Amino acid sequence: MSDPASRPRGEAAVDGTVWRRSGSAAYVESDERVVVLDLDHLDHQPYVFEGSAAQIWACLDGDRTEVEIVADLAEAFGAPVEQVAPDVRAFIDRLADLSLILPGPGD
Repeated sequence: MSDPASRPRGEAAVDGTVWRRSGSAAYVESDERVVVLDLDHLDHQPYVFEGSAAQIWACLDGDRTEVEIVADLAEAFGAPVEQVAPDVRAFIDRLADLSLILPGPGD
């Protein structure tokens, strides 16, 4: 597994990194959206993820690799992996920057 911190920001290539939700991320899921609250930063507004963002969040379970998440989304939306991968990478980068997710398997 490559070290995500060593990857240049914005690099679209996905890898075998497993991502999991941070213990400080409280969330509520429905069929249409996910609302995430960062318990370490209660002064921040909750994050609302819908559509593909909600689906990516659901995949960040500490079991699936980034490659598997891209494949799942490509299949779900009937889009080529090459088209989905940069968007998944950018969203994962953003969630990691916000400390809402961490690399590594779940507990």
